[in-house]
Amino acid sequence: MTGRWPASGTSSVRMGGASSPDPQSCREPLCRRKRRAGGRPVQLKGGGATNESAPAGSSSAAQGTGIKMSALTRRAASSESASNLSDPDSLKKSRRELRLGDRVLVSGSKAGVVRFLGETDFAKGDWCGVELDEPLGKNDGAVAGARYFQCLPRFGLFAPVHKVTRIGFPCTTPTKAMRSGRRSMLRRSPSASSISSLSSATSSISGKPSRAGLLTETSARYARKISGTTALQEALKEKQQHIEQLLVERDLERCEVAKATSQAGEVQQELVLLRKGREQYAVEMEAKLDQLRSLVEAADRDKVELLNQLEEEKRKVEDLQFRVEEACITKGDLEVATVSERSRIMELEREVADLQLRLRASQQKEDAASLSQQQIGSLTSQVQAQEKKISELSVDLESKQKELQSVQKEKSSLEDLLSGLRQKLQVSEEESRRTAKAAEELEQSLERSKKERETQKEESRSRETDLRAQLTQAQEKTERSVQSVAQLTDEKKILEMELEALNQQNSKYQEELRVSKERSSSENHRIKVLCREIEELKLASHKHHHEHNEEQNCQQPDMKTRGSISSRDAETDFQTSTAGLISEKDRELEILRTEIEVLRGENAMTKTLQSAVETLEKDKAQLQGRVHSLEQRLMGTQGSEGEECEASSSGDAALQQLREEKEFAEGQINFLNSVIVDLQRKNEELKIKLKKLALAEFNGNDGNDGLSEGVPKREKKATPRIFCDICDCFDLHDTEDCPTQAQSPDSVPHSTYRGNPANERPYCDICEAFGHATESCNDDQTF
Repeated sequence: MTGRWPASGTSSVRMGGASSPDPQSCREPLCRRKRRAGGRPVQLKGGGATNESAPAGSSSAAQGTGIKMSALTRRAASSESASNLSDPDSLKKSRRELRLGDRVLVSGSKAGVVRFLGETDFAKGDWCGVELDEPLGKNDGAVAGARYFQCLPRFGLFAPVHKVTRIGFPCTTPTKAMRSGRRSMLRRSPSASSISSLSSATSSISGKPSRAGLLTETSARYARKISGTTALQEALKEKQQHIEQLLVERDLERCEVAKATSQAGEVQQELVLLRKGREQYAVEMEAKLDQLRSLVEAADRDKVELLNQLEEEKRKVEDLQFRVEEACITKGDLEVATVSERSRIMELEREVADLQLRLRASQQKEDAASLSQQQIGSLTSQVQAQEKKISELSVDLESKQKELQSVQKEKSSLEDLLSGLRQKLQVSEEESRRTAKAAEELEQSLERSKKERETQKEESRSRETDLRAQLTQAQEKTERSVQSVAQLTDEKKILEMELEALNQQNSKYQEELRVSKERSSSENHRIKVLCREIEELKLASHKHHHEHNEEQNCQQPDMKTRGSISSRDAETDFQTSTAGLISEKDRELEILRTEIEVLRGENAMTKTLQSAVETLEKDKAQLQGRVHSLEQRLMGTQGSEGEECEASSSGDAALQQLREEKEFAEGQINFLNSVIVDLQRKNEELKIKLKKLALAEFNGNDGNDGLSEGVPKREKKATPRIFCDICDCFDLHDTEDCPTQAQSPDSVPHSTYRGNPANERPYCDICEAFGHATESCNDDQTF
């Protein structure tokens, strides 16, 4: 598709045989001229709009002087026309993608979370209720007395679904690609709309009427160049605003990536802390279990020792009891023996007494002395032996009694020790039972902790798997970002080369502009010289006429009286011819004055172009600064390749920004080339015209040469009227500033439609809702 700058307001660019919209639709904003492809007309942003009021017959001059549209304009026009055809489908698809809880951007600048989706009472159509991150909203989720969701005051905002953009991690689905394509189309649309406004502005400037109309077309072209430069400056400002918006989106994506990275780091830290806590708890439980096991084993050993001591003491008591019983038996025997011995001793004493009596009696008998002495000796020895035996038995009895007493004492002490050992055994058995119970409880708790540890292990494995998957995705994104960074570096080098070429061309353009100014000043000087020559010719003509009259009066006084009638006729003819010549020279002088005014205007335009060139130099310096900042950002991106997703988002944004700036620089280069070529051609035309004027002065030719065609007027583009979709009225306030949805605790619900019910309500094909027409759709409406 090819296009031309409209020269006289009559040329237009059409697509697919679509008819040109009326001037009222041309005055609508860019966002209100989008149409669906179902047989409706499509307004191209890159070409000039058709002016229905242009007079016929003026297109021939415009066709010869039109300037070829730059590659940037053609790309913008083609992308705009293609995107306009697919806008409703993409809007419906994006509307279907929104879900409650999604992170979105409202009007490209306000971030928040979707809390409501559907129809509302305050306006028709599908609306999206968003809870903003900052208090930049207008309500708390309630509008006109009806509550749709709950949030803090001034954190709620309602906007049409097609004005809400979902944000998050970059994806490669077709929907995301379509959305990114729409964003790139929107990024290119300001320059296209500026070019469209450029054509309307140039036509409005070029519509000034001129008295002679000799060089009005040239001045109109200069005016179009000035307005084109202004439009390009406005497009540059719009580009900068869009770049700032993209930077905001990139910062938001970076914040989300950083938040996700910090959350992943926190999860990893929590996982490490859980692992450490689990290991420490397991170590503590193992230590406690080992301690309890050692206590149980010690208690068991004490119990066994106590049982052994108890058995040993029992054996000792039994031995003591046996010995006591034997001692008792021995004591009884000894007592019986003692009694029998005592009785025998008494008998022996009695026998001794009897023997003594007998001895006394026998002493009297001298005769039987020898026999009695032997009996007495034997009896005495027996008595002594019996006494000795009695003394031994008494000593043995005493010793047995002492031994019996010591055995009884030992028995009583052993009984006390046995009772103490029994008490210790009971206490030990009680402690053993308690220890066994505690050991059982500890085993149960250890079993539970083992189960919890297994559960935590499973959860940790699953989370570790998820984190590894996220890490793999981050590595893939990092690789893609590295590739993007390499491509960005190559494009940066190309852009630097183009900027260098732009500097050289700019210096060349300035030199040519200086030459053009010198030529313009020389042409002004020549015009002044021609004006002086015209005055001199007038004076010479009057002088010649006066001299001719005097000569006739001196040489033919008689003929004057005789042929007064013929001389009067000749004089009348001469005066008539002289008057015609003077009027013709006056017209030529007026034409020259008009040309002087035009040249002055062209001089002013030259100064304006010089200021525009200076502005472009400033823009070029800004672009160089942006290139430098992109280099620093690129180095920062290369330095932070270890970060997971930041490099990808920043690399994509920087790459897109470099591409846009490259396209914009190419457009500026093409535009400046066309301006320089046009200036050179106009200088040549001015030279030819001045030569023709000089020849006309001396040869009497017509100096117009058919260059005074009129240029039709072009109506100025009217500014769009403010319209509120809630109140359904013009010129009061915008939908975004509507007080209906503003936060007011004492507000009373009122009617949302103020139109006449009998009238047909306008319907928008973009929003798919009543309240406004498709041509007057406002993309910036929010609630």
